[in-house]
Amino acid sequence: HGHYHVVCRDKNGNLKWEEEFPNLVVAGGKQLLLDTLLRTSGTYTTVGPFLGLTNATLTPAATDTMTTLVGGGKEFTNYTVGGSAVRGTAAFAAATSTGLTPSNVTSSTATAITYTITGGGGTVYGCFLVLGTGAVSTQSSTAGTLYSEGNFSTAKVTTAGDTVSVTYSTTATS
Repeated sequence: HGHYHVVCRDKNGNLKWEEEFPNLVVAGGKQLLLDTLLRTSGTYTTVGPFLGLTNATLTPAATDTMTTLVGGGKEFTNYTVGGSAVRGTAAFAAATSTGLTPSNVTSSTATAITYTITGGGGTVYGCFLVLGTGAVSTQSSTAGTLYSEGNFSTAKVTTAGDTVSVTYSTTATS
């Protein structure tokens, strides 16, 4: 969401009126936002987005970055995607909206990514999504912009040969 701040001055620069008010981001605007940010096909392109797993309980904060997450040693790396030791690439479908009324939810969902657990396995605590300039699929890279992060309700123990399938979806609501 956002707001408008409007000021009107007369020809001499004197304040005539001023008003501030909230806005409604319409369904089409939210679809453009999600399609532009997340989709890698169609009209818009982006770097990534790449989805990784975590090896520690996160304390999500609005100020978190890839440096605080990965640089803090919290990326789980005992897995492969499609036979390579890389983060999964999230492929999002076009955003959809529940309607065009003032109260609606616009969503975008990626296809599931399957992680094959390798080595000694380990405990997985949650997931994160990184995208934008510099983002790479390379495990343990701090490059790119952290978009989201989250924890499972309880940590999950994995062993070599297990597969973990992750589907990510996001919404914009007004």
